[in-house]
Amino acid sequence: MYNISTFFKKDCQQPNLDFVDIKLSTDNLLFIDPRLIEISESSVAKKMQLRIEAFWGELIKAIRANDHFKVDELLSGLSEPHETRLGYSFSKHSGNSVGDKLKPKIIDAIRRNKAVRTGVLSHFCDVELFIEDIGCDRISDITTKIIKDVLIEYTQEQCALLDIPMTEVWQDDMFDYKTYKWLRKKVSLPVFAGKAIIFVPKKLVRLENSANSNLNSFYRFAIRNFISNDSEMLEDVSPTGKNGEIKLRDVKGKHPLSKESLTNWSIKFGKLLVDYKSEYLNERIHPLSDSEIMDIVYNEGYSQAS
Repeated sequence: MYNISTFFKKDCQQPNLDFVDIKLSTDNLLFIDPRLIEISESSVAKKMQLRIEAFWGELIKAIRANDHFKVDELLSGLSEPHETRLGYSFSKHSGNSVGDKLKPKIIDAIRRNKAVRTGVLSHFCDVELFIEDIGCDRISDITTKIIKDVLIEYTQEQCALLDIPMTEVWQDDMFDYKTYKWLRKKVSLPVFAGKAIIFVPKKLVRLENSANSNLNSFYRFAIRNFISNDSEMLEDVSPTGKNGEIKLRDVKGKHPLSKESLTNWSIKFGKLLVDYKSEYLNERIHPLSDSEIMDIVYNEGYSQAS
């Protein structure tokens, strides 16, 4: 099993590398996290964030204007990326990604979503909380395509630093954040088994289960801090506590977790998403440790790491 470090005969492992030392011929169950990009102070991440904001802002504008042609054009470049080797690129699960067959479903979900149309969903990194059928794998794939030109530039810099050979290859679907167009360019990249490799900064990846963890945390925060304190939301809730006391389990029974509910609650309670991020989520966002990444890229210990 080759990793980047072993294939290119570099005498170093993950702790000494700035990028993820991926296995080259199989899955690496790590995912690019736009939240980590948003909070990072690195110059590379700032370039990435500029492109994400440009893409998402233009997409929201097109959706609100009912400009279906523009929406389709913006989403046309979101085919599944293989060059980073992250996520499910090589596995039987690749159908869960942003492949051609799923694009219409994803486009329709984004177009119809009330959180997008009302402005509640103004940050791309919050997509996982509101839009159905978009989890960590699809968010990672979408992010990868939007920031692909920055990742290529980063890869080239790392190759120059480590004396890793590169080959000229064609790359499709490179987003130009100034024109909002998807371009095809010839670029220099390292190659393994005839296929290009794009490196990903290790401080920008997360584990598979973190998206669901964020979703569940947002739901619990909403129930405890907003739904349980709103008399209208408590109507028809059947209490099971002593003397007719309404318990949290009663509220959850009446208002089970769904992205549609989270959307409606975020519209009803204008501070819900802001308070969740400032009071709970932001302080819990942090890059993975080298050991967590190593458990994915060097071992079969993913279940223990997640």
